[in-house]
Amino acid sequence: MAGTAPEVRAWLLIEQPGPWGRDRLRQSRLDPILGDTLAGRCADAGVRPVLIRTRARRDISTGRHVYLVRPGRSDAWMKRELVRDDGELLDLVSETAVPEVNPSTVHPSLFLVCTHGKKDACCAAFGRPVVAGLGDRGSRVWESTHVGGDRFAATMVCLPSGIYYGRVTAEAAEHIVAEHDRGRIVLGHYRGRCIDPPLLQFADYSVRADRDLVGIDDVVPLSATTRDDGDSDVLVALPDGVVRVRVRTESAAPRLTACSAGVVGNPEHHRLVEMTDVAPADGR
Repeated sequence: MAGTAPEVRAWLLIEQPGPWGRDRLRQSRLDPILGDTLAGRCADAGVRPVLIRTRARRDISTGRHVYLVRPGRSDAWMKRELVRDDGELLDLVSETAVPEVNPSTVHPSLFLVCTHGKKDACCAAFGRPVVAGLGDRGSRVWESTHVGGDRFAATMVCLPSGIYYGRVTAEAAEHIVAEHDRGRIVLGHYRGRCIDPPLLQFADYSVRADRDLVGIDDVVPLSATTRDDGDSDVLVALPDGVVRVRVRTESAAPRLTACSAGVVGNPEHHRLVEMTDVAPADGR
């Protein structure tokens, strides 16, 4: 699973009790014209729109909760709005796309669990038990539409850190939330962080697994360069130095790329070739 988190630079989380159609913005009881316009603006701005809901399907007649999120490390932020006029959603797209926001707007982490059954039945089948097991946790746990990676259901995203997990069970989710709140990653289900390209995500995981580093920001992938032989060298910063990770990227054998939709493809597969210490902490 390492290196499979989709890259997302900004999120717009929109409370919509559901049900949700396959096309989340156009088939989920939002005004279809608004939904179409919203989809276009999000695509143009590089913002990922996601519908969210509580298990109790909260009444939104007095307003819906909307979260604006810029995932990241030290620069991550998240802001919550109460939207009473759905037309305001269009203006929030541009605000989400702007990287500079007062750090005081950061809220406690949210946990999204995909239960988007109309997108892929496995998401509902595996995601709903996870949500039921976690409970609301003070409005920190939300069911969500597709976040990427149906074949890894149940999928879970921690925001604003941008950490993705896959094949999450109800028991694992409890552990993931507890560890996340302690500032730690659970490597057994870790897919990567949406702020990094897949190659850097894979290097991040490889170093963590090799050095037993689980602090959320213990490992920071810095850059990747392509070698003459086609492999990639990824520089990764650790608390005590810098490591070079050599990664080979290959096309995997044909396989299902969705959990229940019967879609077959040849996704890229990353393989660790070698890992070398290249600089101590004082030599960065």
